[in-house]
Amino acid sequence: MRYQKSSIMVSLGLIFLMSTPSNAAEQYSMAVGTLGGTMGRIGAGLSDVFNKDQSISNLSVTPGGGSSNPARVGTGGADFGYSFSNFIDNAIKGKAPNKKAYANLRVVANFYNSCYHQYVAKDVYDAGYKTWEDIVNSKKSLRMALVKKGTSSEAVGALIVKHLGSSYQKMAARGDKQTFAGTSANSRAIRSNQIDFYFHNSGDPNGAGIQAALGRDLTFLKLSKNVKSMMTSEGFTPCVIPGGIYKGNPNDTQSMGIDGMLITTDKMSSDVVYNILKSTFGNLKKLSNVHKIYKKLTPQSAAKVGTLPLHDGAKRFYKEAGVL
Repeated sequence: MRYQKSSIMVSLGLIFLMSTPSNAAEQYSMAVGTLGGTMGRIGAGLSDVFNKDQSISNLSVTPGGGSSNPARVGTGGADFGYSFSNFIDNAIKGKAPNKKAYANLRVVANFYNSCYHQYVAKDVYDAGYKTWEDIVNSKKSLRMALVKKGTSSEAVGALIVKHLGSSYQKMAARGDKQTFAGTSANSRAIRSNQIDFYFHNSGDPNGAGIQAALGRDLTFLKLSKNVKSMMTSEGFTPCVIPGGIYKGNPNDTQSMGIDGMLITTDKMSSDVVYNILKSTFGNLKKLSNVHKIYKKLTPQSAAKVGTLPLHDGAKRFYKEAGVL
């Protein structure tokens, strides 16, 4: 009987080994921003086409933030992540808010140009709140969505407020209602009259912004020369929010922006990075239905990363595409 039981257990073990795939897909995580934001949507689209194109590797999307993702990727908290050119540069050099340098970061692609959107209720704008200076110097308490901490949108706002000699804490002390929710939640809040200001560093068109403007009369704050000068020194460049996208705003709006990029580290497999780019450019028609950003994406634009270091797998892809 003892031998019979042993034989059965050995047989079951063999069956288990035979039924367990020896070539299970390697799992990789991709940190985006808020799931309903630009990064969340383009990341979800990319992971979907990549996972369907091959079975060797699997990409899964996880929430993150444009300002926090470089350190997260640099420390191994995520395998890939979306961030912006100036935040990546600061992380590589160990500049604030980073406590150390992440020289292991590498760029996979420059995916899009992001523009700083400063939505404000039209009646509040008409009441005199036209710039960040008006917000900071207000004697009245205000209602605003500052977006999740760790995101680029929240970091840009904090940078501006600090430059103007204040802080979120000082503004809260005067009675401001401040929310640090995600993109979709902020869109719902401003159109339901729970807040009056909503900030978002994103590409165009932005679905959350479109929905917000459909539910309430909104316009955009202006950036003063003082704030623009500071943002230029922080790596931002002039950008335009096209007129006609957001209801009630038929004219172009001048703002400041940065490049949205996908990053990883120098330890990531060159084949994985190469195949991610291969899937991206092999599925642009399908990805364009996920976000219109993909309609503008080309190997030439993706390879433009300035002085930031490209991953070896990306170099290989761009050389084969004839753009490096």
